[in-house]
Amino acid sequence: MRSVPSTAGCRPTVAAFPPVRSRSPLRSFHAATATALAGVVWCAGCGTKPGGAVPPPSAAAASAVVFRDVTANSGVVFRHVNGATGQFLYPESMGAGVALFDADGDGWLDIYLINGNQLVGTADPKCTNALFRNKGDGTFEDVTGSSGLGDSGYGQGCCVADYDRDGDLDVFVTNFGADRLYRNDGKGHFTDVTAAAGIRSVGFGQSCAFFDFDGDGWLDLYVQNYLTYTLQSELGKKRSDYTSPIEFQGAPDLLFRNNHDGTFTECTRQAGLYRADGRGMGLACVDLDADGKPDVFVANDAMDNFYFRNLGGGKFQENSVRSGLAYDQQGASESTMGVDVGDVDGDGRLDLVSPTLRGEGCALYRGLGGTFEDVSRTTRLHAATVRFTGFSPNLFDADNDGDLDLFLCNGGVGKQPEVGDDAPYEQRYGVRDQLLLNDGSGGFDDVSRGAGDHFARALVGRGSAVGDLDHDGDLDIVVNNLQGSPVILRNESPRAGWITLVLQPVGGRADAVGATVKLTAGGKTQLAVVRGGGAYLSQSDPRPHFGIGRAQRIDRIEICWPDGKTQVLDGVEPNRILTVRQR
Repeated sequence: MRSVPSTAGCRPTVAAFPPVRSRSPLRSFHAATATALAGVVWCAGCGTKPGGAVPPPSAAAASAVVFRDVTANSGVVFRHVNGATGQFLYPESMGAGVALFDADGDGWLDIYLINGNQLVGTADPKCTNALFRNKGDGTFEDVTGSSGLGDSGYGQGCCVADYDRDGDLDVFVTNFGADRLYRNDGKGHFTDVTAAAGIRSVGFGQSCAFFDFDGDGWLDLYVQNYLTYTLQSELGKKRSDYTSPIEFQGAPDLLFRNNHDGTFTECTRQAGLYRADGRGMGLACVDLDADGKPDVFVANDAMDNFYFRNLGGGKFQENSVRSGLAYDQQGASESTMGVDVGDVDGDGRLDLVSPTLRGEGCALYRGLGGTFEDVSRTTRLHAATVRFTGFSPNLFDADNDGDLDLFLCNGGVGKQPEVGDDAPYEQRYGVRDQLLLNDGSGGFDDVSRGAGDHFARALVGRGSAVGDLDHDGDLDIVVNNLQGSPVILRNESPRAGWITLVLQPVGGRADAVGATVKLTAGGKTQLAVVRGGGAYLSQSDPRPHFGIGRAQRIDRIEICWPDGKTQVLDGVEPNRILTVRQR
């Protein structure tokens, strides 16, 4: 294995933006849904209902990919509480997220589950977020009490990174109410430093992400908000189900600049990121145009999405329509709920996937080099997902064959029409999750039916994350279900080659947020980016993981570190977790 450091640039040339296309008027939330569902027949248990048959799986979908529910014997005992009052208060339908990260530095992924609480009346101090320590034997231990992460706010999401560069991972939690920053004091003990850090974020928090927007080597923080909302606006109203988000005004997100001394300064307006009308339900803070600077994509509910291009010098420019990310292929806005980023078609450019409301179909935006094209229909993704309401997508290599597959965490926002009001919550709002395999060229086939018993269950999924919990070389899944128990899905697919990278940049940071990795094996080059949160309320293991199929060796790994320097590894042996220190 050879390590070759370099200061050469590692960013491809980006094509100029095309002319701006006309901006169509926004459709209303209900009108959009009614139009999309015209001719659709409902089916119990699947959460919605297609008009036509889903295309049959391709030959690539024949591989046996299996996930087994191991929650019962895992030691993870937790139940999400949404504080349902029978008044259908809007926040009850939203949370909550999950993060997979190494909280105590022992090399194993721990599980952090976000919880809600009571919405009306006094909050229950026993209803908290929970941290489960990975014992390395397939089981987990509840260490919430000793960790300091047992926040009892009405939780929504979280993100994880080393914001203070002291060598361990810190946690930010978004709430319906005051958000919280927890500093890792070492060995997995956390202290609430929100006030001392100068962070004031009180609203309807959603997704969040650490990223270095100004290129100074310190991680800044983006906090997404959903609605301008008060409980008083809904209390006393008689409703039979949750209302539409268009009944509420959007809310501005917040950007906090890291001051290098443990404190942050809010700088949203100065950076050009202020929008008062957004209904953010998904976030990606990554370099989408490959110019070396992280951009911001905001997935919005029942309106156009936002794309802020990083101009450098701490400034952003809103380029949503011009980029092709604002609307779907028909030029209409969607109810976008969550986002994930990855190179789906293997062309070396980042693509975005965003689940939506039933009847709209999951969106897939193919990167073209600074602009994007909605290819959800030509990749069969729309037909496979139009029956479902999705929230938390995960692009990952489920079968280690060298391309990105897709797990969709699904869950209803409206009651199943054929289910009575006295039925259990999961029956009223439950939707089954989906697993879709990549056919090798960026097309997707739904293989959920044969992927395990979990995919036949109708749950109210919200947050999900992937990571190798048991160090066996394939990626597992954790789902946090609304008003229910979490699910841990162990990947038991046939063995194939793989590698996971632990990246250690200069400066003592415990993460490499902003790094990009290219891996070549078996004649195929793959791309991965290291993110500090985003998605929908959740964070997967940030360590880059690659499947290499039947290849016997990895020809080349090229790492572009957060400071722009490159490092090359040649002739790498696969099937291991490899630590790479920047040189």
